[in-house]
Amino acid sequence: MIKKFDEYDVVVARVDLGQNVKAGTMGAILLVLDQESGVYEVEFVDDHGATLEVMTVDGENLQGRKLG
Repeated sequence: MIKKFDEYDVVVARVDLGQNVKAGTMGAILLVLDQESGVYEVEFVDDHGATLEVMTVDGENLQGRKLG
């Protein structure tokens, strides 16, 4: 089952998604590109909140993260 996310949800990469985005990297959903198939535009950030990369990601490669 594909996890559905909404814009501004905080997520974590489940797998390595490139040189700058490794499994465990935190990000935020910027745009829902296709809710049915679970495709999202995600901004990934480092521990200081600086942008590492903005990329299109399949929802299967993301997991939700609660803040607080």
